[in-house]
Amino acid sequence: MNSPTEANKRGKASFRTKLLAAMMLVVSALTALGLYLAQRSVAANVERDLRQNFQDELSSLHKIQELRHASLTERCRALAAKPRIHAALEDNALDLLYPSAKDELRDLMEGEEPSPEHAARSLHARFYRFLDGTGAILPPPIPKDVGELSAEAEAQLAFKKLPELQQIGYLAESGDVAGETVDEVMAAPIFSTETGDIISALVVGFQPFELAGARAGAGMKSGIWVNGRLHLPALSKSEQGALGGDITNAVTTSDRAQNNFTVSVNGAPHLLFYKRLNPGSLFPPAYEICIYPLADSMARLHRLRW
Repeated sequence: MNSPTEANKRGKASFRTKLLAAMMLVVSALTALGLYLAQRSVAANVERDLRQNFQDELSSLHKIQELRHASLTERCRALAAKPRIHAALEDNALDLLYPSAKDELRDLMEGEEPSPEHAARSLHARFYRFLDGTGAILPPPIPKDVGELSAEAEAQLAFKKLPELQQIGYLAESGDVAGETVDEVMAAPIFSTETGDIISALVVGFQPFELAGARAGAGMKSGIWVNGRLHLPALSKSEQGALGGDITNAVTTSDRAQNNFTVSVNGAPHLLFYKRLNPGSLFPPAYEICIYPLADSMARLHRLRW
């Protein structure tokens, strides 16, 4: 038989073991909770900083676009007031429209195309077209003089009816050599000086401003999503296709004009931001896309866990 003293010792040992186990569980739980909260804090700080960077860059882009659009609006008003242009539109002398416009828009079309870093501040156009009273494209007699476009691309410039307000859109076109290009398009209505009715519209295409050009070294990449496809030259075609599908699902299942979510690019996590560039436009919706690598934040989390 066991003596009362031995039984008491075993009871104390069992109590100490249970107490130590309970203390270990409490410490483990508190450590896990602290790590979880720290990870959430790091992730939230990274997302907040990236979102602020994106908003700052996009704000700069919009300011540049507003200056360009204001300049072009004044240009279109001046163009519509030109006697030859005005006569060609109102007197239905459409065979004189493009020859007259060639002289008036000579400085807009001719000369060397600006470099990407100066393209946003330049009014150098890649192409222009006039629309008839129904919103259809008036075909130019010599496409080379006004910027050549495929029939498919020209069809994207037409409207069911002439817009009463300035419209902003983005036109994607495939090229034989350079691949797909995206042009920023502005459609400005032209009003009759006699009746005040809309008689035509001038549609002009420009090289879009590269949002991430100044910060490419920081790892940020930007592009444009339009008509269900992503145009982001920094990624391969296969990567653009895969990422474009994620963006399509996001923008079509949400009524928000801007948002962000995590994606995988080349097997690495990235934070993707999107924001609509042409809200309220009659052109198809276009979104500015920015992706940021999360490698640095993941490294911070790894060090934190260690």
